[in-house]
Amino acid sequence: MTGRIAEVRAVVRSLRMREHQVMGAGDLAGHTDNVFVRVRDEDGVCGYGEAATWALFAAETPSGIRDLVEELFAPLLIGRSALDLNACTGAIESAILANPAAKSSVEMALVDLAARRLGVPAMTLFGGPVRDSLGLSYSVSAQDRAAEADLVAARYAEGYRIFKLKTGVRPWREDLARLEALCGFADDISVRLDFNGTGTVPEIGMFLRAAAGLPLEFVEQPFAPGDTQALRWLRQAVPVAFCADESFRGTADLQRIVADGTFEVVSLKVGKLGGLRATAAAARTAATFGIRGYAGAFSETRLATSAALQLMVTLDPIVDGSDYYFSLVVLDEPVPDGGYTVKDGRLVPWTEPGFGVELAEEWFV
Repeated sequence: MTGRIAEVRAVVRSLRMREHQVMGAGDLAGHTDNVFVRVRDEDGVCGYGEAATWALFAAETPSGIRDLVEELFAPLLIGRSALDLNACTGAIESAILANPAAKSSVEMALVDLAARRLGVPAMTLFGGPVRDSLGLSYSVSAQDRAAEADLVAARYAEGYRIFKLKTGVRPWREDLARLEALCGFADDISVRLDFNGTGTVPEIGMFLRAAAGLPLEFVEQPFAPGDTQALRWLRQAVPVAFCADESFRGTADLQRIVADGTFEVVSLKVGKLGGLRATAAAARTAATFGIRGYAGAFSETRLATSAALQLMVTLDPIVDGSDYYFSLVVLDEPVPDGGYTVKDGRLVPWTEPGFGVELAEEWFV
């Protein structure tokens, strides 16, 4: 059993969406085009990876990722040991600058393959779990109070107790009314806000001052990346924690965040940060400065969700909750199954080898 990599394939698949989401980052509706990667070794063992891209975060496209994986990364990996993760990830990292989603999708498949060969869940490769589950957060983004009331009620009945209100699309008074309705829905829920970088100083200032009596856990990305002066003013004006998403894309951004003291939380999106191991390193570095991570996500299936979950349960400290609802309530069939169990609004990772998710052979024909 040599375990050397024999094949690397990447395909783009269009996945139907059954829910329309409206947010500062843009509308998500109809379908999403995701890239799926398969790395097969000489013994026929396969590992799988996935990339979902949003234009707000990277210039990568699904077809561009597919071509980069098959034309540049594949020749660098074929013949290498599937267990030599450092050499494999080092080869793709040094091959080209940037392209975090493409690199992440291949590294994801490599980690899955290595864990499968060892017969262990991927979390074992990250040092083992420090928690047995992670809470689900649902992003409330219909931008209509009646529709949102129905959606929140449905998610609450399914066990969700964490809700993130997507703000900055409507005038601030409308957002305030939406926030008041959400906070008044139940006493046992946690509420966060996310502007996706669309806020302006006057509107956010008036909004958050008017919302001062409401129980907000944190506010995510109120201003566009780089608008440090506005964020410093807001921090002095409103006593609430802030989370960096668009402002946090890697080590250099983390250094600025630490130096400026502008955020207490950073969003840990694996595809944004360039891979599972890069995300783990960023989270642990942030923690040394008292900054907690939050499990963010793109429009990913159970494959990428399960991969990220396997990592997140090994990290401490992180904020409870995750944006991992897409594979449950937004994406329509056919999508991969497996990887985790949902219990009382929390995701419990499987302990099958790898990520516990299989992709159909016909996807790669």
